[in-house]
Amino acid sequence: MSTLNCSIDFSKTDGLTLTVVDTLGLITQTMVMNGTTITLTVKSATSTSTVTQAAESLILKVAGAATNSTFTQDADSITVKCGTFTVNADTVTVTSTKNTSVSATQKLSLSSTQDMSLSSSAKLTASSVQDMSLSATQKLGLSATMDATLSGQNVTVSGLQKATLSGAVEVAVSGVKVGIAGSAEVEVGGAMTTVGQQMTTIKGQLVQVQGTLVQVG
Repeated sequence: MSTLNCSIDFSKTDGLTLTVVDTLGLITQTMVMNGTTITLTVKSATSTSTVTQAAESLILKVAGAATNSTFTQDADSITVKCGTFTVNADTVTVTSTKNTSVSATQKLSLSSTQDMSLSSSAKLTASSVQDMSLSATQKLGLSATMDATLSGQNVTVSGLQKATLSGAVEVAVSGVKVGIAGSAEVEVGGAMTTVGQQMTTIKGQLVQVQGTLVQVG
């Protein structure tokens, strides 16, 4: 077992300093009590850890060759500064009675292997300055108890099997040009059906008009 070099210094101005150095001189441990703070320091050739305790604060710092990490606690706040912050726990609960902010200057990911919910008792806004995608491998539902608006420079709604557009009272489709086409069949029907206003063209290899009462002109 290696021996240690130990020293104690007393001073009416600087306080008490306790120093322990290993025989190889690679590790130095120091405790300083100066009447205001207590500082514990462990120093090696490549890194230094420091605990500074005062009546109103506690500071833990680890300084490496290239990066530092600091934990600062006072009466009303705790601040952590580090390169990587990791929490591993069975259950994590974060509660705030005031504003809560989460931000990242690079990529931000939220994931869950089970159900995930995002809700707000007031307004909820999601926006992106670039592309945004919303997808589901199973059923996807979008609903609103009041108005719902979908808009864009170009809007496409498609279904691999069936697409349905319905309204309990009224459905309106409008545009400078409206095209309705089907690769096999197109059916337009209703209790009362009106086609055309100023100029109407109906064409096909076979055109059939039928009804109990047919009025033309």
